[in-house]
Amino acid sequence: MGRKGRAGGRYVTPIKSDGTEPAQDGGRGVFTLASGSTYYYILGGGDASFISGTFTGYDAAAIITSATVQDTDHGELDVTNLNAVVGDWISEDPSTAFVGADGAGWVVTNGVLAVAGGAVGGARFNVAETAAARTRIAVAVGGTGGKFRMSANGKD
Repeated sequence: MGRKGRAGGRYVTPIKSDGTEPAQDGGRGVFTLASGSTYYYILGGGDASFISGTFTGYDAAAIITSATVQDTDHGELDVTNLNAVVGDWISEDPSTAFVGADGAGWVVTNGVLAVAGGAVGGARFNVAETAAARTRIAVAVGGTGGKFRMSANGKD
């Protein structure tokens, strides 16, 4: 079972792997993600059978090495939202995953998004019937960063 979006809005604030949060850039959930960095979008809130996250890029030159849905059942006191220890957060990459992508160079393989740069675009991650206690989307930014927005929703 996933988690519904937090009260107060559907936009999800990225958290850089060092624990810092970038400032909004243009408002309404748009943040600049720096090159060579990893960010985590925590999909949280109340229980939901189905959750989705829409990730939109507004800079054509931006490169995303990977954007991956990850789950864990470990408690937050034991495994933080930023934890990068192999095995604590499990990457969801089944060949049957549904991630829609729109935009030249926005490619999805086994549920993992990669953006080569060269066009604006977006992707929608659909996470259905997961029993995980916590879910996040890990985004590894390549050689060129840019402006991105993530919004999330959950349904029973």
